[in-house]
Amino acid sequence: MLLLANFFTDFFTGVDVVKMADFFTRLLLNSVSIFILIRFIFYPNNGQSELLFTYFLMGLIVFTIASTLDNLKLEFGFAMGLFAVFSIIRFRTINVELKELTYLFVAIGLSVINALVDFKVEDWQGLLLTNFIILIFAFSMEKYRPRKNVAKKLLTLTLIDLQILNDNHQLLEEVRKQTNLNIFKVDVSKINAIKNEVIVWIFYR
Repeated sequence: MLLLANFFTDFFTGVDVVKMADFFTRLLLNSVSIFILIRFIFYPNNGQSELLFTYFLMGLIVFTIASTLDNLKLEFGFAMGLFAVFSIIRFRTINVELKELTYLFVAIGLSVINALVDFKVEDWQGLLLTNFIILIFAFSMEKYRPRKNVAKKLLTLTLIDLQILNDNHQLLEEVRKQTNLNIFKVDVSKINAIKNEVIVWIFYR
């Protein structure tokens, strides 16, 4: 017991108590914010439990690295470049949906803010407000649904006369006739003049 007591005494000798309290308070705030983001906003709307581990640990490691870099007084641009490398180096080899990548970026962004933004002791409400705003907007956008849903699909059409491609209005009417969909925009992607076929992107409600 004496040895253990001596170890802790030596370990905490010269430690800045204020800085340590600041670090652990920020760590707690960051952990709670990331947990709310991934468990109560991301998971109920996307149902991918395997990503909870990834997002939480990514946020934790980014926060820790950011705090270390801040103490070493490195330039912020260098720190952000390092985070970008960490976030891309593994995910570049797999197919990641844009929404999942956005949540990853939010988790990294929250961790960087919580670790590096220099708030005074009396201005902690500013840091809390920043976390709250990001979380409330993420929640709001998950719940937001436009009144009119727009769908986009790739379609292969056979046309009797390819000259119709020169008239957007006629092309739109022809595609509406062949699909019976409420199409409001058509973008031509490829043309096969031999088979009189065109590949188009259609946008419909």
